[in-house]
Amino acid sequence: MNNQISVLVNRYLVSVLIAVFGLIMLFVGFNTEQSALYLIASFNLFVGGALAVLFSAGVLKRGVVMVIGVVCIVATIFIGASAYQSVQRTIAHNEARAKSETLVRFSLTQIRDIQRAHRKTHGRFAADWEELIDFFNNGEVEIIEAEKSVPTIRLTREEVKIIYNDNRAMDRNMNEQEAAFLASLGNPTNNPELVGFKRDTVVKPYKEEFLGSISRIKEMQKLGINNFDINDLRYIPMTDPREEWVIETRDSVPYASDTIPTIRVEGLEPIALYESSKRQIIGFGSLKSNSDKASWE
Repeated sequence: MNNQISVLVNRYLVSVLIAVFGLIMLFVGFNTEQSALYLIASFNLFVGGALAVLFSAGVLKRGVVMVIGVVCIVATIFIGASAYQSVQRTIAHNEARAKSETLVRFSLTQIRDIQRAHRKTHGRFAADWEELIDFFNNGEVEIIEAEKSVPTIRLTREEVKIIYNDNRAMDRNMNEQEAAFLASLGNPTNNPELVGFKRDTVVKPYKEEFLGSISRIKEMQKLGINNFDINDLRYIPMTDPREEWVIETRDSVPYASDTIPTIRVEGLEPIALYESSKRQIIGFGSLKSNSDKASWE
């Protein structure tokens, strides 16, 4: 009797343990939403143990076991390759998504900057791309050229009289407007703090001002943009075929007791957040308020 039990244990124990372990792994896999590769590995473990039990019992012949084993190996290789390709697609998608977010934000920020300058110059936003591009290439803006900081000293009685033409009490430091006025008169009090102080308003081509921005140059270098082309700005980055940002404006929207110009620029994001999700609308501005806040802000 003991010999029979010993024979059964030696013949079936390892195979049964393998099958049971595979079955437990399958149960855990289905209840914890494991990957397909995990599930097929668990299934192969269970099948391998079960085949070993049946082969040891003489139910299955060696040839049948070999055929089933080959089928399981081929299935594992196929699913493994599919899982690897799926992971690589996900990695590529996430990288493309991250790149698109950076380029889209840069694009919309530049459009907003140009539109703000257009509004400051003309009192309204550019209604379409043709008008916006024309302003970029041919428009002019007022720029304040500044040298030295505002003096941190109190106004003298003489300076107060020159600025305000009276003898009012003025127990405070001069502000920027007062310093600029005195400097424009040639520093009549010979104040050493005003030597070299300058606040001049000059008219410059907007294109020159835009492309000369140090922070913008650094940002473009970081993004790998060697030559800025205003005509490229109208297109949503990384779209193929190319899609345009849509510009909508209103010149006189009632706001409080006045009217204001409003703007909305939007389009579909080039790369969706997830592989299976839909592209969402992204943009800045509102046609109903004076906000030009972007959707990611």
